[in-house]
Amino acid sequence: MIYIKIVLVSLFVLFLQHALRIIYLLGLHVTVRSHAPGPCKLVPGVEHGSEDMETLPDGRTFITSGFLWGLSSSHMKSLYVDQGRKGKVLLFDFKTPEKGVTELELDPEFDSSDFRPHGISVIQNEDTGKITLFIVNHPNGRDTVEKFEFEPETLSLRHLKTFADENMRVINDVAATSENSFYVTNFGYSTTKFGATLETVLLLPWGNVLYYDGSSYRVVVDALVMANGIKLSLDKRSVYLAHGIFQMLNVYQRDDNDELNISQELPLYAYPDNILVDMKTGNLLIGSHPVPYQVTMYLDAPDRGVSPSQVLYIHMKNSSFAEGITELYSNEGLQISASSVASLYDNKMLVGTVCDKLLYCEVKTLE
Repeated sequence: MIYIKIVLVSLFVLFLQHALRIIYLLGLHVTVRSHAPGPCKLVPGVEHGSEDMETLPDGRTFITSGFLWGLSSSHMKSLYVDQGRKGKVLLFDFKTPEKGVTELELDPEFDSSDFRPHGISVIQNEDTGKITLFIVNHPNGRDTVEKFEFEPETLSLRHLKTFADENMRVINDVAATSENSFYVTNFGYSTTKFGATLETVLLLPWGNVLYYDGSSYRVVVDALVMANGIKLSLDKRSVYLAHGIFQMLNVYQRDDNDELNISQELPLYAYPDNILVDMKTGNLLIGSHPVPYQVTMYLDAPDRGVSPSQVLYIHMKNSSFAEGITELYSNEGLQISASSVASLYDNKMLVGTVCDKLLYCEVKTLE
C-alpha cells in the first residue's frame, strides 16, 4: 500500500509541476505597459492582417495578408468568409510611406481563391535584380510553399512553382537559401485544432525544421514545440528560430551541408513570432506576443477582444551570438493586436499583425 501511495503522490507532483509550467508559459502573471519608439500611425488599406514581411535593401517591403490555417477555430473560419477576407501580398515602400500599400496582382494561372499566405522569404539576384518570393500557403488540404517572381512593371506576381511534401505537416515560416532551396518550419504535427491543442498542453516536441535542397526534403532540427519564424543572418552562416511556447530565440550555425547546430538559446520572456534582420547592423527584430494566453483567445475570435503587441530588438555581438534585448515597442492591444513581425529601415519601422492592422513608426530610441 505504501508503494501505491508513493506512486500516486509522485504522479500528483509531476502533474502539478507541469500545470504550473503551463500557467507560467501562458503569461497569466504578465503586465503590459504601452510605449513606442516615436510617433506611430496606422497604414491605410490594411484591415485583415500583415502577418509576415521582408524588406529589400532599397526599402521595398513585401507583406502577407489574410492569414488562415487549418488550426483556426470554426468562428475564425466563419469570420474569414463573412468579412470577405482573402489572401493577399502587399507592397510597401519605406521611401514613400505616404503612398501606403499596394496589393500585388496574382498570376491568373494560380488559384488565388485557395491562397492563405503565412510566412514569407524574399531574395533578390545581385546580378539580374530578379526578385523571388517564397510564401507559406494554407490551402484546403496539405500546406505548401509557393514560389513567385515579382514583376515590377505590372506590380504582379508570376507563379513559378508549388512545393509540397508529406513532411510538411503544419508549416509556419520559410527562409530561402537560394532560388531553389529553403528551410521551412513545422509548427507541429497535428493538423486538427484538437490535436494541436493536445500537443501544446502536453508540450509534445513534434515540431521541426525541414531543409529542401532543390531535390529532396530532410529534417535538420527536431524535437521542437511550436516552431515559428525562421531567418538567415546577413552572411547566411547563422539561422535564427523563434521557439514559440518556450519563449526562446534559438541560434544555429549552418554547416557546408546545410545542417544546423545549436549555438545559443536566448530567453525572451514573450512568445516570439517572426524574425527579421536589420540590414545595417545584423541585429534582429522579433514581433512577439507578451501574453500568450491572450493571443490564443484573440486568434480564436479577433472580433471579440484584443491581444497585446510587442517588438523586441536583439543586439547581436556577431551573427552567431545575441548579447542583449531592447523592448522597442509595447502596446496593450488597443493600437494594434497580436503583433507578429517588425521591419526597420532608415529609422522607420513597420509592425505587422496576425490578422489586424499595420503600424508605421518613427524610431527615435535606438542609438
